[in-house]
Amino acid sequence: MLVNTSLALEGQARPLAHDRNFRRLLACAVASMVGDQFTLVAFPLLIMAISPEPMTLGWAFAALALPRALFLLAGGSLVDRFGARSIWMSGCYGSALTLVGLAWALYTGHATLPIIYGAAALLGLCSALTLPAGSALVPGIVDPRDLERANGIFLALRQLTIAIGPVAAGGLIAHAFLPLGTRPAANAALDGYVIAFALDALTFALSAFGLRTLPIRLIPGAETSRHSTTEGLRYFFHNRPLRTYLSYMAAMTLLMSGPVQVALPLLAHARFTPEATALGWLFGAQGAGTLLGMLMFTASPKLRIVNLGVTLLAVDAAIALLVMPLGWIHALWQGVTLLFAIGVFGGFVQVMAFTWLQRALPAHLLGRGMSLFMLVFFGLAPVSAAISGWVLQWVSIEILFLVTGALLLAVVFFSYFGSGLRRLSDV
Repeated sequence: MLVNTSLALEGQARPLAHDRNFRRLLACAVASMVGDQFTLVAFPLLIMAISPEPMTLGWAFAALALPRALFLLAGGSLVDRFGARSIWMSGCYGSALTLVGLAWALYTGHATLPIIYGAAALLGLCSALTLPAGSALVPGIVDPRDLERANGIFLALRQLTIAIGPVAAGGLIAHAFLPLGTRPAANAALDGYVIAFALDALTFALSAFGLRTLPIRLIPGAETSRHSTTEGLRYFFHNRPLRTYLSYMAAMTLLMSGPVQVALPLLAHARFTPEATALGWLFGAQGAGTLLGMLMFTASPKLRIVNLGVTLLAVDAAIALLVMPLGWIHALWQGVTLLFAIGVFGGFVQVMAFTWLQRALPAHLLGRGMSLFMLVFFGLAPVSAAISGWVLQWVSIEILFLVTGALLLAVVFFSYFGSGLRRLSDV
């Protein structure tokens, strides 16, 4: 229904609806997206079930971040050299095997913190392949004129899974069980996590298998891509609009992601029962809001406040103000309301910003360029989580969210008056 609603907004979108390769790519991506939501909820709750210390959760996200940050740019180079499909499949199969191993360790009672940290590191390494590969797949499938709409469909579907998936995952983790057999009774308390990780492994395997024969169009200019990661970095650092844009995104991600990843699970753990269901609703509310924001953008894709740069800054200022009171929520509806509003504002600019970057990059640098973009979003996010876990040893959740909102506002004002971001326009 979501795809048809999005496509119905303009008659030009009909070719996408009849593109068999696009529909196949969409089905494989949705399978992976749904599975990701189970791990999104299960991973932090599993860590807190073993150790309630905030720093433990921060270290777990750091274990995920380090391999991703170290190898993401190399993953982009591999995409440019060997093709997005083969790199995507390799990353998916690796993630599936890792999650199967983690699920088995939980089922048999051998899942210690070092094993969980090791699994997180392997998942981070595999995501260094799947993130740039996934971003490069769409331009190789759809007509360039349909790129913005195709991105909108993918991102909107991702947000739909984020809106629904965490709620379902929270219920599964709280209530699922497996036959006890000869296992200790204590192991049965982790059955929900076993099923969650096993389901995510299955979706990774299905996604890779479904793409094994998908034809990918050679993008003009891609034949010149047999060069090192250094070329991509050099291009970014000498292109002022790209450099300014990514520097701003890096600062916002470093400030925003950690409190959401670490402080929200801790808040749900401390104030709501059952915590898995509450955390699912909180994450789901943000996903639902982001979906609505994307649909609002799809309805008015040319809507800007002056230009793209000013629009981005204005939206982020609104998000900063909504982050500040998050630490003071004591009823679930309060958190759901705030996170839904944050999602609406963020979703409105996501498709616009993502498509701008794809169009601003030369075709032969698409894999490496998108890997640098993903490094900002997905590589720095767990680093931010580790920092947040450390900070929460000394300050309360209330102070963390308040200071985070203030710092976000400071970055917005500095970027408006001290950089060229406010002059950023559509490509």
